[in-house]
Amino acid sequence: MSHRTKAQILVEQAQGRWTPAFAGVAGEKGLRTPGWTVHLLQPSDPSDPDSPGFAPIPRKGQGTSQGDLIPRHSLEAGKTPDEYLSIFQNAQGDKDSPYHGETGMTPEDGIIAFMIHLTETGKHLDDVWSPTNSSCFIGAFFSSIVHVPSTFWDRNFHYAHFGYNSPHDLSGNMGVRSSVVV
Repeated sequence: MSHRTKAQILVEQAQGRWTPAFAGVAGEKGLRTPGWTVHLLQPSDPSDPDSPGFAPIPRKGQGTSQGDLIPRHSLEAGKTPDEYLSIFQNAQGDKDSPYHGETGMTPEDGIIAFMIHLTETGKHLDDVWSPTNSSCFIGAFFSSIVHVPSTFWDRNFHYAHFGYNSPHDLSGNMGVRSSVVV
């Protein structure tokens, strides 16, 4: 299997070698309709792309940088959902940003990531009683109620909690997961 970096995939996508998910797939009568969405997430061990599960969200001051061409620092917990969203919005117009091409996840993306992580590692993603804690889904902003969905696993009560936060809530245990959609 050939491994590509995020930067390489984005270059290939710009060259037309990949069709981005938002473009859909050609269907009957040549109309484009949504198809599969493929998300690239950071593996649990960034030095091993085949490592099981996904990387935890580091606490403030505990993130690390990965990559050689454009080093990407981990998105750490402790920002507001608005701040995370701003990082991704600013990166879309800056091809030199390490976050260029990344997007926040939706609750549906989070459910799939949770199930994959649990299947591959036997551990819950975003355990509220561990350093990872909780994740906000900035890929889904409900303007009608002016809130951002969030989730965490509660090991004491054995359930996944889905809730919401104000876009301006600042919490040291709230982080964000991002992905590159190809």
